[in-house]
Amino acid sequence: MNWLLAVGTAKRNLQIYLVYRWEALMKRGMKHGVCRLCLEEAMLQNSHIFPKSVSKPIRGDKGHMLEITGEGRYGTKPRQDGYKEHLLCSACETFCNDEYEKPFNATWQSIAPTNPWKRGQVIQAKVDYVKFKLFHLLNLFRASISTLPELAGVQLGPHEDVLRKMILKGDAGNSQRYAVAGLVLYSQVDGSLLEANFHPKRMLRERRTSYTMFYLNTEWIVLISDGGAEKVRRLALQEDGTLMLTGHPWQQHPIRDEIFSRIADKEVNPSP
Repeated sequence: MNWLLAVGTAKRNLQIYLVYRWEALMKRGMKHGVCRLCLEEAMLQNSHIFPKSVSKPIRGDKGHMLEITGEGRYGTKPRQDGYKEHLLCSACETFCNDEYEKPFNATWQSIAPTNPWKRGQVIQAKVDYVKFKLFHLLNLFRASISTLPELAGVQLGPHEDVLRKMILKGDAGNSQRYAVAGLVLYSQVDGSLLEANFHPKRMLRERRTSYTMFYLNTEWIVLISDGGAEKVRRLALQEDGTLMLTGHPWQQHPIRDEIFSRIADKEVNPSP
């Protein structure tokens, strides 16, 4: 009888602990689901789609950013934080942070472009090919698996699972497979760097599919289709770690009108 009572008490204590633990995880902003990286069932963190570090250069004195929405009086609104969603488990978040985000941040601090950018200037550096490349592929992968409406335009299809496996295995492939290239964006007026981040956008380059991402004053291009787009491929990160960043005036960028007309339209026709 005493043994049965002890078992019953232990079960109740375990149930109480599990409820307490569940509530604690909920308060930390976690929820139960399937991790989109390891595909294991786990508690998922409400984490950034893009690392917080890539938005650091564009944050104001109060730590907020201006989001270009095309809405309201000026077409922008302040945003305290970047896009977040429950996508990865704690183990995978730690893995991505340690393996890709921290190494990239350390490298970028030593090679980042500085104001003003001079026409014809080129940044040449040696980086860790695997970690540098997979950092950008990880950002694109997260945008693709996101269900946020702002990122609905990122649809990688079968490439999504390929990138997932590459990220998990630390396999960056050869330099032409999902080639990654960067263009520093600056003003043709005074050389000032473009301090803005934009959603990833699908673009055709010489009839080949690519996605372009804007952060850290740079346009990062990821080629999805095989072959073609030779101009981009010549600038792509090489397997020996050779990185070459050239500049491009943002006023001459092909999606300039789409991005900046939202603000320009508000300036010409402000809301009442």
